[in-house]
Amino acid sequence: MADTYPPPPPPPPFAPPLPPTAAEPPIPWEQPGYPALEGLYETVKLFLTAPAEAFRRMPVTGELSRPLGFAILLGWVGIVAGQAYQIALGGAMRNWMAPLSRGQDFNLGIGFNIAMMVSAPLLMLIGVFVGAAILHVFLMMVGGNNAGFSATTRVVCYANCTAVLQIVPLCGGFAAAIWTIILEVIGLAIAHRTTQGKAAAAVLIPIVICCVCVALIFAVAGAAIMAAIGKAAH
Repeated sequence: MADTYPPPPPPPPFAPPLPPTAAEPPIPWEQPGYPALEGLYETVKLFLTAPAEAFRRMPVTGELSRPLGFAILLGWVGIVAGQAYQIALGGAMRNWMAPLSRGQDFNLGIGFNIAMMVSAPLLMLIGVFVGAAILHVFLMMVGGNNAGFSATTRVVCYANCTAVLQIVPLCGGFAAAIWTIILEVIGLAIAHRTTQGKAAAAVLIPIVICCVCVALIFAVAGAAIMAAIGKAAH
């Protein structure tokens, strides 16, 4: 009679990486006494090239001044780069359309671009807290909130390191948006010790809802325009 063996045990449940230990120091930006510029560079490089390790080393508690300063500084760089490209592009378009334009719209556009550059720190601060609040609400809805709002805010702050990609013209903004989504999923899963599925749901559901709302607005506006055109034709 052949020997029988018990079935193999089920695979272990998902277990995100453990928080940083004494052998694994916090990220450079939050290490006391670390040179500021070097810490900024090393932290950005770490989050862009090894995000799982970076979020594992990220403290999930404590004051938010360092994470907020990180997000505001890099966000400012990204906004300034983006607005500078818009000014340059607007200048090129003005030259092409010089016979049809007196430059008034272009000057107004430059004023808006400069206003965006000046107000960038405040806009970034508001954006971080609004974005973190939205993510945290949906993380609670899917049952993935295990570390509190401070952890979510820290994830949003350090995921903003992708703002440096906006320095790359044309495709930089798109690449930054995609990589931010990926970093937020990884960061929420590790910081809250939850599954990547729940983290992805918390990040993607608001984006899907926003896209659906924008599509509905365009559909309603398009229908209204077509109706107006139809009445005018009659």
